Amino acid sequence: MSMRYCIKDYRTSVNPHWLNIFFSNTQISITDYNWVFSDLTAHSTKGNKELEDSIFYKKTFTLTGQELMKIIKNEEVLVLFGVMVAVKEKVDLNEIGKLPVIEEDGHYWTENYVSPIKNAVVEIGFFDGELIIVTTDNQDIVETLKRNVFNFPNLISFKEYMEG
Repeated sequence: MSMRYCIKDYRTSVNPHWLNIFFSNTQISITDYNWVFSDLTAHSTKGNKELEDSIFYKKTFTLTGQELMKIIKNEEVLVLFGVMVAVKEKVDLNEIGKLPVIEEDGHYWTENYVSPIKNAVVEIGFFDGELIIVTTDNQDIVETLKRNVFNFPNLISFKEYMEG
């Protein structure tokens, strides 16, 4: 069964909806994985200029870890809503039967949710700029999140979040 954690109420600390901040504070490796993005609403800027041609304006796409790292170094990406999934192998969107979505998937909001993407290592759901849900059964990622909890003092289990 996958473990689920929530990062919430971080307004007094860093905002992990900025991808560079999320990755630098969670220490989840970018380049070790390929990434699937779905159900996405994001903004991308460089300096104070909106980058209208950024891939982050698409709803669904894939990137290698190296491609994602390059973008994060060159753009400021704010994810308001959507799902990011890390997988070890190269992924073809046409071969994925069902992409993860947050809003119209009642199963997403259950404790026993499992990513519909086969071989997902970690799934990160961004919800309305206020909540991030991390789903994984990879113990190394869980330990990395717990080790870096000081960056997100409000890291709680999904069960605690749903009961709160």
